[in-house]
Amino acid sequence: MGRWPASWPEEAYFIGIGGIAMVSLARVLARRGVRVRGCDNALYPPASLLLADAAIDCAVPPTPEHLGRGDPLVVVGNAISRGHPVLERALERGLALASLPEVIERLLIPGRRVTAVAGTHGKTTTAALLSWIHASCGRDPGFLVGGLLENFGEGARLGGGEDLILEADEYDSAFFDKGPKFLHYWPRIVVLGAVEFDHADIYADLEAVETAFSLLLRLLPATGVLVANGDDARVRRLAAEARCPVRWFGEDSAADLRAVDRRDHPAGQDFQVYRGSRRIAGVRFPLPGEHNARNALAALLAFEAAGGDLVAGARALPTFLPPRRRLERLGRKGGARFYDDFAHHPSAVAQTLEALRAMGPGRVTVCLEPRSNTMVRRLVHEPLERALALADRVFIAPVDRPERMAPEERLDVAALAAALRARGVEAEAPVSPDSMAARLLEDLQEGDRVVLMSNGAFGGLADRLRRSLEAGP
Repeated sequence: MGRWPASWPEEAYFIGIGGIAMVSLARVLARRGVRVRGCDNALYPPASLLLADAAIDCAVPPTPEHLGRGDPLVVVGNAISRGHPVLERALERGLALASLPEVIERLLIPGRRVTAVAGTHGKTTTAALLSWIHASCGRDPGFLVGGLLENFGEGARLGGGEDLILEADEYDSAFFDKGPKFLHYWPRIVVLGAVEFDHADIYADLEAVETAFSLLLRLLPATGVLVANGDDARVRRLAAEARCPVRWFGEDSAADLRAVDRRDHPAGQDFQVYRGSRRIAGVRFPLPGEHNARNALAALLAFEAAGGDLVAGARALPTFLPPRRRLERLGRKGGARFYDDFAHHPSAVAQTLEALRAMGPGRVTVCLEPRSNTMVRRLVHEPLERALALADRVFIAPVDRPERMAPEERLDVAALAAALRARGVEAEAPVSPDSMAARLLEDLQEGDRVVLMSNGAFGGLADRLRRSLEAGP
């Protein structure tokens, strides 16, 4: 295998370039003058648009010839396995291979103060908000987040300031690097939200997940800061291992920051930020739900840990634009509001539905695509049933790529729908994404909230629905 370049490479080739984090890193390299190309099996908006905007040449589908005859650094996505035609050609030629987090470690991190935003839920929203707070306060941060940040129009930026904000994922890095991505990030500040069992394809149990987060905390220096969710028992247990100061957010009166007098509404939520008995600021935040209030508190504490002023940071919250697909508003019709949400775990589904419920009277309709490596498994039936029981109507698509597991391990969507009907919820499964858009526009009532839930493309359902809403009556 070839050697890494001494500094920024002259040329880079991304295998599996269509993931939003890969797209974002590719754009950062291209801005630095690196000649960037890549390949994937398919490209969809916004990834395809962002790559075209950066004039990055992509082969769809991948072909070994597209790798060319140069000597690029080959960045390998974590969904890529042996047998991929371009990967095999790169191995034959002895080209230098790197995972996405390794490129971040070697090229983006040196000389920066890294804030790693970790946890099972809320990473993208919290990291995006923290980036916006820094930028709004004139600090020009670097960031790389696993989503499209509407305030910036992209998911990554090198920035010119001291701070680098990273969404710190516990998933593995590449076929040759099976450790968590975040072990490459060497943070000085860590934000740790909720910790639950997830990524059932690589973690055997909750203990294995907790071990991964424990390893992240071991990277914090004594002069660092851990910003931790005091409402999560597992986080409290893990935080006890930290060898640096801990700053807590949550409902407990002893927390460093609390959200008081919180009220959800169709435009998001309002709350008061308190430190102890002292009011810091009143906030209007554009995302509803108690979990999003915690995300906001976490971002404020992380900003303060980086030397920022809490009051100034709080002023940025009302102008925050949520990342794409984090309860993203698709439009309105017939008195109903439509949303798109990145649902990857039963707890995330429950939190989103609780937030929609709290907006006021009206029906809640869910279209769910079980797609993540956790959500497609039978083991999530009970927690997913409890979460979806918060809705009035539920349409469930077939399990994505069912061949990934044996039938006895796979989520039975028909059985899930039957269990929901027994609870009094109108539920159907399996329902194809192709048929959902038209059905969602039928029998609309004032106050309805309709949410699409998937961590994938969902057969282009969101785009079809958005076009129908824009077309009007």
